[in-house]
Amino acid sequence: MSDTTVPVRFPLGGTRGAIFVAQARGGRLTDAALLSLSALRDHVGHLILAVGGLDADGRSLAESYVDRVVDIGTDVHGLWAYAKALKAWGPGERSFDEIILTGDGWFGPVSPLGPVIERMETRYLDMWSLTDRRDTRHRDRSEGRDGAVRLSTYWLAVRRRVRDSAAWQKFWSDLPTRPGHSWEVRNTESHLSEVLTRAGFRIGAAFASEDYPAEHPDMFNVDLLIEDGCPAVAREVLDGYPLFYDQHAISGRRIAAAMAARGYPVGLMWSDLARTCQPKRVHTNGAMLEILPTVERAPGREPMRILAIVHVIDTHVVPDIAERLARIPGLARAVFTLSEQSARSAVESAWNATSAAGSVPLEIRAATSRRLADTAVVFDECRDVVFSEEIDLVVALHTGIDSRLSQNAARYFRRQQLDCILGTSVGYTANVVELFRQEAELGLVFPPTPHIGMSTLGDGWIGQRDRAERELEELGISVPLDWASPHGPVGGMWWGRPDAVRLLADKRWGTDADTSAVLSRLHAYAAGQRGYYTRTAATSEHAGLSHGSLEYVGDHMAMTSYGYPAGYTSLLHRAGPVGSGRGLDFARMWLRYRHPDWWRAISRFGRIARVARRVVRRSVRPDKKEN
Repeated sequence: MSDTTVPVRFPLGGTRGAIFVAQARGGRLTDAALLSLSALRDHVGHLILAVGGLDADGRSLAESYVDRVVDIGTDVHGLWAYAKALKAWGPGERSFDEIILTGDGWFGPVSPLGPVIERMETRYLDMWSLTDRRDTRHRDRSEGRDGAVRLSTYWLAVRRRVRDSAAWQKFWSDLPTRPGHSWEVRNTESHLSEVLTRAGFRIGAAFASEDYPAEHPDMFNVDLLIEDGCPAVAREVLDGYPLFYDQHAISGRRIAAAMAARGYPVGLMWSDLARTCQPKRVHTNGAMLEILPTVERAPGREPMRILAIVHVIDTHVVPDIAERLARIPGLARAVFTLSEQSARSAVESAWNATSAAGSVPLEIRAATSRRLADTAVVFDECRDVVFSEEIDLVVALHTGIDSRLSQNAARYFRRQQLDCILGTSVGYTANVVELFRQEAELGLVFPPTPHIGMSTLGDGWIGQRDRAERELEELGISVPLDWASPHGPVGGMWWGRPDAVRLLADKRWGTDADTSAVLSRLHAYAAGQRGYYTRTAATSEHAGLSHGSLEYVGDHMAMTSYGYPAGYTSLLHRAGPVGSGRGLDFARMWLRYRHPDWWRAISRFGRIARVARRVVRRSVRPDKKEN
């Protein structure tokens, strides 16, 4: 091996190649990945795209950006994708003075790549990244200022001397099968920096962690990195566990605002995340609740063409809804579907009393098989008008109430839904529409999950998660499901682009209660599959009611725990359901937490015993009495 103690700078007139690894979504690369890829294209002489999941059209598009496309299969990421791509490249990569290993693990460029690459050409390094991290050494109780430096593997620029070394070759030949846990993946990725440092090579970063307050600036000091001209924002700072970001005061909304201020089209980033992440994570990490004022923020805009669909179950609120609909700027058509034909006169009377009568066409359709509080009529009875070329937005409402709610809870639910969807003034509604006008990738807006007077939090799937998973699989939707509760218009009312909910019209929906419950929880997943993200919107009044209630509930739930929510919620999840708080319930929790192996064995035995009991009961059931 050559002398590894004296690194050399990038030679004048040197050559550079790159590998960009990605996973296709819906058969093609996301627009965010294509933006990163095209920026890299300008700075390398040879570019290989290592990708999984492309269809024919997606491959044709990708080939227009790169010199070669290599299929690495689906769900291959990070170093393991680099390994496949390097093997496919073969000896050809040896002809380049430097190769860049990167992919869709970052969003950008937020700032131009060129100045950063040119600056790093003058550095006497063997391998470099855009950012690095300082990991504390074993038994080191310092804050990590002098910790071991690990390069960020979403970008690795490797010069020829490293690639010719035995240490480099051995690392890739010894690369283990990709582990299942994220911490094991990080350990393996960090090992590359350790191997090369031990071999005597010099590594560095364009934006070194020693210049920033945190040991992991690409996670904790993203705003400072952007300010200093770092062109990349790591994906992991936006798609991870929301309670971790809460503990460390990391705001995805503030990061997105800083990126947008530099000219980055953040809608592409949210669209990418909507395809790949649980919708509630994207909504929480991006702080996508909008508290809208009652005064129009951008007056004088050309109105969008809006279709209103109202499923009428109870008629006494129809006049209020009709009046609110008439104030929508750009309302082009109103369709009322009736669960009872006797409601026709009430609808006509209410509509004729509004300012929209005569100027906005009213259509009344029968939907007498649908007597539940949902908006399935959008996809079944009204699909012909929803997906016409004449409509930009749909607002879907219903007049029903869950019969299990108390009178106060029912009153709150209806008011919360209608106020957050349509507001109490034309200005509020215009501001909802303006969100769609400003953000081309925004697919849905709906009220925050109603929770006052009802138990929608923690069990928002109401036992239907498995069925929801089956329905999404049938519709070809691969967006991952939220765990505890879904992110969706559980109240059944929403604003949306027709294209965002188009996949839900690919089947006919039933009229039973379970189908109604499942459908109202699928909208965000269908939108994400097509690259649309979602927002929730609320009036200041309802935001205050909700936040005050949630803060009080959270305060009392945290009284018996110590530390941050990320820690004690993890403990509670390990212990499992409290049930009704009986001694037997606490015994189960103790077993789940302290002896999970025992609990799994007992659970298996219980399932077998229940099946055996059913079989025995059927076999000894007495025959019908003879006459």
